[in-house]
Amino acid sequence: MNNKELAAAVERWGREHRDELVRDIIHIVNHKSISRPGEGGYAFGTDCKLCADAMTALGKQYGFTTENDGYYTMSVLLEGKREKEIGMLGHLDVVPEGTGWHYEPYQAIEKDGFVIGRGSSDNKGAVIMALYVMRCLKEMGIEFSHTLRLICGFNEEAGMKDVEHYLTMHEPPEYTIVTDGGWAMCIGEKGILTANLNQRITSGNLESMEGGVASNSVSGSAVVKLSGLNAQAVEMLAEGLEDISVCGEAGFTRIEAKGKAAHAAFPEGGESAIYKLNRFLTDHALVTGDAADAIKNLADLFQDEYGTGLGIAFEDDISGKTTCVGGLISYKDGVLTQNINVRYAIRHESERLLSDLKKACEERGIAIADLDYSGPRYTDPEAPVTKMLLDICHELLGEEYVPYTMGGGTHARKFPNALPYGPGGLKVENPFGNPHGIDEAVCIDSLIRSMGVYAVALVRLDAML
Repeated sequence: MNNKELAAAVERWGREHRDELVRDIIHIVNHKSISRPGEGGYAFGTDCKLCADAMTALGKQYGFTTENDGYYTMSVLLEGKREKEIGMLGHLDVVPEGTGWHYEPYQAIEKDGFVIGRGSSDNKGAVIMALYVMRCLKEMGIEFSHTLRLICGFNEEAGMKDVEHYLTMHEPPEYTIVTDGGWAMCIGEKGILTANLNQRITSGNLESMEGGVASNSVSGSAVVKLSGLNAQAVEMLAEGLEDISVCGEAGFTRIEAKGKAAHAAFPEGGESAIYKLNRFLTDHALVTGDAADAIKNLADLFQDEYGTGLGIAFEDDISGKTTCVGGLISYKDGVLTQNINVRYAIRHESERLLSDLKKACEERGIAIADLDYSGPRYTDPEAPVTKMLLDICHELLGEEYVPYTMGGGTHARKFPNALPYGPGGLKVENPFGNPHGIDEAVCIDSLIRSMGVYAVALVRLDAML
């Protein structure tokens, strides 16, 4: 069969097995697999362990060999004629669901051709699609020289220790398709820096403060409790502000801000509840003592999504602007902690970024803690394998999908010879939600269309390598 004939056959098989595909996606989405390292005695927690077990059961159900890497990762294998491997790599951990959903995040449903649930598009739907590609190729009797290995990680959203551990135990595949991207392919990823900005508070009326659900998400809600205020007077200040609510609570004034959650890699569509709350508190001088200075520092430093207030704004011709999200805030044991998640442009030098960040914080007496960063990744679009995969995408999808760079961090930054290659980003309107947001959803038709592209890519890679 030529490329188009094989792709058509695989897509036809996918439509014949559509109900099973939806059933299996829902089954995996319904596991609340938030990565919690060490919880319950497992690598990333009991929920991730149960999700790994469910994925293992699916692999065995469809006649594949499976491996478990101590619950750091698990793999499904289609044995080839030799030991060398071609990989597909995705993740089954998810970010916390947050609030404001119109559907149950872990009781997924299919509606209007979409499966709605946390992790459906990032990245569980694509992982199950990859499993179905392997299942289809196996049933069609297509033999491979390389063994096909589908690797499923459980810490992609919270540090990527899953694949770091995998690589200490295994040789990487000769080439790996990462399922966590969009068409055509992600040839570059910005660097990622995370840190906690800590301010010691010794005086004032700040009793508690918390906001956000994950470092790599724009905060959808934030709450503060203050003492010594007239709740009714504060409520009048918030009159007409749809995103600020005020009430008296057990002798305190409780103020809550609502925002719009979004992925830290694409924060422009979000609205940070933390930023809104800090501005409201500062504009109306509601906080006293040195707590007021700490809140004002944050209101000044976090003016936009680009790190302008922190002095780290930067833009290049490859990946666009550096972005900066303050996704989490907390007040505990006299320390106000603002977490930051920076996706820095590919040409933004790490040393310059760190120097500018430290300068901005030192000027305001802010201590930087828990600093961690991972450099950018870039793949030459003219490399032979990259060009071959791009040609397959264009031939089979019938449209020109441009290679892109992004602020998202995928497992590709940890694996040699790895490239995020679809299956997201087909030109289909999503009436529900996006990754890391409320009502996250994945289009089933897009996954089935992508199956044919993946099948041809695997066959061509097997021959090329």
